[in-house]
Amino acid sequence: MSELKTARVPEAFEAEFIRAEELVSKYFGERLHAPSRGTIEVAGERYVLVRAASLSVEFFDLVYNLYGTGRELEAREFARNMMFDLAHAIGKSDANNFHARMKPKDPMEHLSAGPIHFAYTGWAFVDIDGKSQPVPGPGYLLIYDHPYSFEADAWQRAERLADVPVCIMNAGYSSGWCEESFGLPLVASEVLCRAKGDDCCRFVMAPPDEIEQRVQEYIAGEPGLSIRGYEIPDFFARKSIEEELREARDELEQRVIERTADLRLANEKLRLEMEERERIGKRLQNTQRLESLGRLAGGVAHDFNNLLGVIMGYSSILEGQVPRDDPKHTMLSEITEAAQHAAHLTRQLLMFSRAQVLADRRVDLNEVVEQVITMLRRMVGDDVVITHELTAHPATVMADVGQLEQMLMNLAVNARDAMPNGGQLRMNTQSVPDDDEPTHVRLTVSDTGAGMDEETQSKIFEPFFSTKEDGEGTGLGLSTVYGIVTQFGGTVTVQSAPAQGARFDIVLPIAEEPTSIRGAALTEHNEKPLESPGEGTSQRTALLVEEQVGFRALMASLLGDLGYAVLVANDGGDALRIAQRHPHDIDVLVTDSTMPGMSARELVRRMLGVQPDVRVLLMSGAVDEREEPDSTNQVFISKPFTPEQFESALLELTRGC
Repeated sequence: MSELKTARVPEAFEAEFIRAEELVSKYFGERLHAPSRGTIEVAGERYVLVRAASLSVEFFDLVYNLYGTGRELEAREFARNMMFDLAHAIGKSDANNFHARMKPKDPMEHLSAGPIHFAYTGWAFVDIDGKSQPVPGPGYLLIYDHPYSFEADAWQRAERLADVPVCIMNAGYSSGWCEESFGLPLVASEVLCRAKGDDCCRFVMAPPDEIEQRVQEYIAGEPGLSIRGYEIPDFFARKSIEEELREARDELEQRVIERTADLRLANEKLRLEMEERERIGKRLQNTQRLESLGRLAGGVAHDFNNLLGVIMGYSSILEGQVPRDDPKHTMLSEITEAAQHAAHLTRQLLMFSRAQVLADRRVDLNEVVEQVITMLRRMVGDDVVITHELTAHPATVMADVGQLEQMLMNLAVNARDAMPNGGQLRMNTQSVPDDDEPTHVRLTVSDTGAGMDEETQSKIFEPFFSTKEDGEGTGLGLSTVYGIVTQFGGTVTVQSAPAQGARFDIVLPIAEEPTSIRGAALTEHNEKPLESPGEGTSQRTALLVEEQVGFRALMASLLGDLGYAVLVANDGGDALRIAQRHPHDIDVLVTDSTMPGMSARELVRRMLGVQPDVRVLLMSGAVDEREEPDSTNQVFISKPFTPEQFESALLELTRGC
């Protein structure tokens, strides 16, 4: 039998690993490097070479700089979670591709190809401990060293000493490959690392709900080793906000249950009357729960938008400074794109919490329904029959057209998913009351799908609640519908039963007369061409009011780049004190609309008393209707935004002055 060269394993595993070495060697034997075309191919698959340090010590430094001084622990946690998740996904994908192409026979052969593949791709050499038990199920345990880990080497070459293990991508990739090999969720924790002064880089791999115990058992069984500072990767970090919302919901439900029990005991003699009160109470409790979750979701989205603003701002700036052919340019583009995807999720949370600023105008609901149905016929498939019946009475409502379309699309997608074998989807409008002068219009969306039981109906409007399998939806579709309807002053109810389809009734007030657009993102453009601040004039001064340190630093830098002298304040009181020291010197007030102690509206009112001609740029990720721009000298911009969007809003505000 041949000698194993690219890994070190217990004798019991050698046969499988030697066969795996032959497969991997054959796979990487088909290698084509063509610099003239900018390609590297292995077995017909395109590969890329990336400097090891850029995925390790240098990446950490980049994230530290983005977060700023004093937030090193927060930056480290963000970087570790992102790197682990990314490497875990790559490991699963590479394993899936290799297995499909080379066709190893069983899970053990699938797994054994991983360390060999690891060696050929330059990640690390793998040395598996004899205490390992790579078996399917909760008893899975893999203990192994990476003697030549690229991440530890990068830190040592940079002459940097870490206080925690740094081989995060090694841990993520190897656990991803093994997870794909065994069809078993796995996570790896590095307990020793050369980058923090240990003799080796050692890992323990086990199922997520077993990993903490397995690490503790290993430490207890190795009293001669000094193991300190290890961390269990938070593979589910991206779900942390969802878990917070669910915990809040569970706590609220528990309080409701306890209160309901107290009322029943105190009023046993009035049982019949209490049954009616209980039915009313449940509806009220559901509304209160949604209101509480809405406030929590809005607060989380607001804080998250501040963080996204910093990430998008600095990544956009760096992207413009890095040549397009530099690998870092692609990394920065990915960071910006990921932040934009995250911003989309926060917008959905803001819709649910009714903190999203919308451009309301008079809209014919019948026309919107007809336009959406045209799109839906192409989307839902031939096995779903769509019908509609529209009221002959006026159905004009005050609403944002885009949000009405989003609401109808969400309801239609929900109905289609409930009818996997086809069915009927109906959309009707009806005047309420049905006479010559109706005050409301009812929109009914119904289907012939699987239906829902009462428990499911009580939770469908909560954010992140879903009856689908994990990974098949965000759980924000119907909560977004709820937020849109309530923000337009309407109500939404559902009627359903198992195997009897579902019916959603949305009642909106009819618009009585034309009104101005509420909460527009920017004031309308006039005919005068845009000018850059200070072009042909003396330098302008901006007073920046922002509580969040990282975002404040970014905004001060952007304003300085646009030619402004910048005065910085933490809150409204601080801003007024600065304004009094600089009477008539401030041209533009740039302020967050949500601040502790003093509202943006109060700050603007008092600033106008000091300097009546000051122009105001309001920023926020969750804007209340009371804080909306109320004059042509005020402009609102929604967080997060790019430097280009900020410059455009500032030019719009200062045009003509």
